[in-house]
Amino acid sequence: MARTPLARPPVIAVLVGREPDERFSVHRGYVDAVYAVGALPMVLPAGPDATHDTLLAGVAMADAVLVTGGGDVDPAAYGETDSDALMSVDPSRDRAEVAAVHAAHDAQKRVLGVCRGAQVLGVAFGATLHQDLTAAGFPQHHWEETRQYEPVHAVEAEAGSLAELALAGSGKVNSIHHQAVRTPGSLRATAWSDDGVIEAVEGDRLLGVQWHPERLLGDDDRHLAAFRWLVGA
Repeated sequence: MARTPLARPPVIAVLVGREPDERFSVHRGYVDAVYAVGALPMVLPAGPDATHDTLLAGVAMADAVLVTGGGDVDPAAYGETDSDALMSVDPSRDRAEVAAVHAAHDAQKRVLGVCRGAQVLGVAFGATLHQDLTAAGFPQHHWEETRQYEPVHAVEAEAGSLAELALAGSGKVNSIHHQAVRTPGSLRATAWSDDGVIEAVEGDRLLGVQWHPERLLGDDDRHLAAFRWLVGA
């Protein structure tokens, strides 16, 4: 008896980091979340600048794009100079991911950015960043790596926004960042922490969240909502 062919699942281009030097890096929570919503992750690391067109060919094969976390975005990408607080800057990755975001958006594909990914999404559309939140005068400690799998601070989203959809009724999130969007460029800021840090930016088919929903799924599957949105569910 002939087997019925399986329907092709949505393919998600998962853009990942390049550290340490000998390895690529991605928290498996991103991949697990993509599988959990019935999609197929296609892991795409940036290569040298000369290979960016090849990476964009991979983006063209995908149905949507997920920009993951990692080191700080090069301040040159948003017209500023370096501060002493920067960590793990990878300008070639920045250029590749900004190009990938634009390519996906031009092709009317959805893009989800998480943590650094939200900052990349913002920078791609004219945002600027706080290079260090403590230096910028924010009182709350946002770098809570030892508690990365649990909600640590409140977040409030604009009613009817994609950020509200991503929270799915959860009022607290985890926090592993020392940078954040300062001005959102042509995107809209739609969620904020209780000390005023921008926690989400969005636009047409674009959503960036500063928290890490992929690390909250073990105890609260409401955080799959962002990934369900990514695949069009």
